[in-house]
Amino acid sequence: MKIRTNNIRAFIYIFLVSLLAISSTSCEDMLDTESTDYAFDREGNLKNPNDSLYSVMGILSQLQKIGERYVLLGELRGDLMALTDKASVSLKEISQLQFTADNEYADKVDYYSIINNCNYAIARMDTTLTNYQDKIMLPEFAAIKTIRAWTYLQIAQIFGTAYYYTEPILNLETSMQQYPALNMEQLIDKLIPDLLPYIDVRPLDYGSIDGWNSRCFFIPVRMLLGDMYLYQNNYTQAAVMYHDLMEKQYYTLNKIYCTFWDDRNRSSATTGHTSTYIGEIMSMIAYSTDARDYHTSLFRLSYNARPVLVPEESFVEKMNASMYFFSDINKGSTKIDAYLSGDLRGVAKSPSVSSPGSFGPLVFGTTGVKNIIVKYSRAITSSESGWDPENEEVGMLYYPIAIPIYRIPHLYLRYAEAVNRAGKPSLAFAVLKHGLRQEVVDSATIVNPAEVAAKETYIQFNSTFDSNIPTAMRGRGQGVNLDKTEYVIPALPTREDSILFVEDCILDELAAETSFEGNRFFDLLRISHHRSNHPELMADKVSVRFPDPAAAKARLMTIDNWYMK
Repeated sequence: MKIRTNNIRAFIYIFLVSLLAISSTSCEDMLDTESTDYAFDREGNLKNPNDSLYSVMGILSQLQKIGERYVLLGELRGDLMALTDKASVSLKEISQLQFTADNEYADKVDYYSIINNCNYAIARMDTTLTNYQDKIMLPEFAAIKTIRAWTYLQIAQIFGTAYYYTEPILNLETSMQQYPALNMEQLIDKLIPDLLPYIDVRPLDYGSIDGWNSRCFFIPVRMLLGDMYLYQNNYTQAAVMYHDLMEKQYYTLNKIYCTFWDDRNRSSATTGHTSTYIGEIMSMIAYSTDARDYHTSLFRLSYNARPVLVPEESFVEKMNASMYFFSDINKGSTKIDAYLSGDLRGVAKSPSVSSPGSFGPLVFGTTGVKNIIVKYSRAITSSESGWDPENEEVGMLYYPIAIPIYRIPHLYLRYAEAVNRAGKPSLAFAVLKHGLRQEVVDSATIVNPAEVAAKETYIQFNSTFDSNIPTAMRGRGQGVNLDKTEYVIPALPTREDSILFVEDCILDELAAETSFEGNRFFDLLRISHHRSNHPELMADKVSVRFPDPAAAKARLMTIDNWYMK
């Protein structure tokens, strides 16, 4: 099915004129107990596929407003992104985890506006309509429920709690404070049973829109359920969800997204990993290719002679110091031919090569910044007829057209996180070092046979996965799986110690694969939540970037201090 871009824009326009005329004003007043305006027409039922299409596209347009905040609030509260002195006061507050009430990123309106419009569509959509036994509006219904659940989780991650309601607010005289304010655990208890009935509903797909596969506009139900189970410490159910999503959607990790040295002298590199930011998208917030439409400022804030967002130097140093396992497989080598340094997913750097991955050296001249974030430049388009006065050095107007929410590496690394905590550390480590395929699962020299003796369905992989490579091979060399001494699980006293070791390795892989994408705070929060001393892991990781790490850690050991007020 091919849908013309201009038709979709017309659909969005028609829907937004009718919907946003009421929602933009009313949602500004959503927390105002004195408002008596009506938010929605009680008779506005969605009775045909066009109605549901308009609803979905309107909600997707609203997601664009929170895309930049998703990245900034997800990264600046973590350990991988830093700010320069060009940053605004609001951004500095986020990075320092010391928030004031007038922080420009503390506005909840756009989030609750999405939820309210999801509630409206869910309440008015007729899911009984059938065409040859196909419930034709059910995919939209499931997609909207998933967007609503994801949005609730964003609110909880930013503010600590979210007001939970499932009906559209018809009379805004009703205060939001009359709804329960739920923390993450309480929200997840509500959201999981709400989504479970829809795991087998066919994915929503409108064909190609503006050059994108429209299936990527929506959030896979199983992925979100896996994340919620993982946060609940329900590791087996999380692994089941991730495994089944891989299997049903044929999500694999293959060699085309590897960056590696072509020879041991590092005279040239193959840089496939630079394409993964767009090439492996499972779900994203899409933006128009029309320069006149709304876009985020992430490219301007990072790829600039005077950047605001930069990589944390400790992260750069750690990536550059990572061991690289060179094997000259192009000449038939089956051993490690050289141990080098550098994870090339950061930057491929040698005396003769400097090829940025997720970050790289400043290319505009000396401004006191060593490295800039390059990743956002992988998802931009340009207009030769325009220019950006806040980013003159790039020569023309560039603007982002996508913010990935989930990519295939997220899926594999969270699967590894789940099976590790389910008591299978050697299997989890195999995802990083050997590749997730049945040959590896069945190898007694790679995976502890006791971990896979029960032969659970979530550790069974068909021939679709036979070409899977390990995640670490994507930046640490094509010989990583041949190493016997360096990148291994050491002999440790207990299985729990092995689980903690592997979990730390997974956290490092998440940084290497998904840095600057908006995930880091949730990664730290989730993995810290697995441990009995929560939030110590988070506090340890983040406090080191403060001038007084001990004082920062003491403050961050109180979980409420991580959230906006």
